[in-house]
Amino acid sequence: MFASIVETGLGRVIPEPFLNTHSLLHGSWQAFERDIARLLVCNGFDDVRLIGGSGDAGADVLGVKNGELWVIQCKFTTNGYPSAGAVDQVGEAGRYYKADRLFVATSRRAGPAMLDAIRRWAALGITIGILEPATLLEMARRSPEYPPSRRDLRDYQSEAVDKFIGTLRETGRGQVVLATGLGKTVVLAESVSQLFRDEAISGSKVLVLAGTRELVDQLQRAFWDQLPKWVPTHRMMGGEFPSAWEGITFATVQSAVSRLDQLPEFGVVLIDEAHHVGSDSFRRVTDQLTNAMIGGVTATPWRGDGYDIDHLLGPPVVRIGIAEGLRRGFLCEADYRLLADNIDWSFVRAQSRNSYSLTQLNKLLLLPTRDEEAARSIRETFDKEERRSAIIFCSSVAHAKSFAAMLRLFGFRAEPITGDMTPRERDRVMSNFRKGALDVVTTRDLFNEGVDVPDVDMIVFMRVTHSRRIFVQQLGRGLRISPRKTKVVVLDFVSDLRRLAEVVELERAVRGDVERLSLPGVIQFRDEGAGSFMLDWMKDQADLFMREGDPTLELPAFDFPPPHAGGGIQ
Repeated sequence: MFASIVETGLGRVIPEPFLNTHSLLHGSWQAFERDIARLLVCNGFDDVRLIGGSGDAGADVLGVKNGELWVIQCKFTTNGYPSAGAVDQVGEAGRYYKADRLFVATSRRAGPAMLDAIRRWAALGITIGILEPATLLEMARRSPEYPPSRRDLRDYQSEAVDKFIGTLRETGRGQVVLATGLGKTVVLAESVSQLFRDEAISGSKVLVLAGTRELVDQLQRAFWDQLPKWVPTHRMMGGEFPSAWEGITFATVQSAVSRLDQLPEFGVVLIDEAHHVGSDSFRRVTDQLTNAMIGGVTATPWRGDGYDIDHLLGPPVVRIGIAEGLRRGFLCEADYRLLADNIDWSFVRAQSRNSYSLTQLNKLLLLPTRDEEAARSIRETFDKEERRSAIIFCSSVAHAKSFAAMLRLFGFRAEPITGDMTPRERDRVMSNFRKGALDVVTTRDLFNEGVDVPDVDMIVFMRVTHSRRIFVQQLGRGLRISPRKTKVVVLDFVSDLRRLAEVVELERAVRGDVERLSLPGVIQFRDEGAGSFMLDWMKDQADLFMREGDPTLELPAFDFPPPHAGGGIQ
């Protein structure tokens, strides 16, 4: 299986840990930094972060242990002594991050110049340690088999893992559908971990595919919590290529497609956000690796192009949606407020016996709000409900930037996070958002997948989407449970009738037969008479709205209330 070593005194052959002589001799500098970060995870560090890159202030890895912040500068060299400049870099980083412990981790032994630099800093009263190869190898050897951060599975996660593994081994295909926040990545990681323990993976090689660089990095970091230390992980994207294939290779689908001829025979191929599996790029990879067991997880199995992902992965062995997650207490309560205004009741009264398409009704009944009014309403709700952080989904990149500026006029610490930013800029904004330095981030689609921000307790929709998948993904950003929140407040300023139908269906499902978990204020109108009529009518029509196409609906004759002056928001 993997390279092995003999444990002294026991005579027992055990696999080598992920950080070993091969990785130190033949790895890349990126892999070395990740191995150092994983070493901290294995040894019980909290908030371990890889931050190497432009603007890192001289640090590569941060971690907290026993309330102390460790800052580590990593120096990977293939020959010769590591650069002594690393000592000055980590010394400056210690000041910048206000670190408690400073270290330089090296893939080769430190030379005289590095030792002299450490003595110079010591003369200033600043201690900088060296984690040389022998020290790192011993730390890896002494690390527990599983990190302390390993998660205990919930009952439905255990069921999903068992069924997922069973169908992979029996049919070679598998699919799990879990709503955002229910632990799809934990299910994937634990399934792989068990397959490795059972030696059920041909060649001990696994490929995990995702659509973006950010998702690849998040997946690899999340897998570390569930994996035994003897399963190495690698990354393939951009200019980085694994030095060995045994273990788990995490890759963007674009990187896999560009190197199809160089890929080995993988025993297992796993696809995160598996609704993408119908795209040409994913199918090129799976067509190449047909001998592998192929499985995937998703929260949203629907595709706009009509491709049925069951065709490749088989039917889901487990399916748990948002409504069931809410009923069982695995997702936090949603206080959903769908705000609508400016209904042209005089026109509708005159034409109410006609049939309308969805597009016509959206234009006649529900008109978009102005940004300034929306920002004011967000400020009032944020303060009244004592919210901590919010994600706002906007109609475009330009709108995300302009609306962030508008929110700053109302006293918010707000920044956009968009696809035209560099990865480093997005990391900076996300880091500030996670640690509470920002109240609000505005975006278009970047938060649809793979972003874990459980403390977010407010979601705002400022964009129209007719995609059920995108709506569910974006709503799911606020549904993760956290000790710091009791509910997520959702403000929906879009007021598209398809959205009303989705929300009505969600409220119906959440009520269930056993317990009612309310979605208070599901639809709010300035005019109570209008609101009552619209909600009753939507309940009658919701099923039809869920069908494909743009159905024509009969708007019944109704004694509408007189139109109000308009312009406000409730």
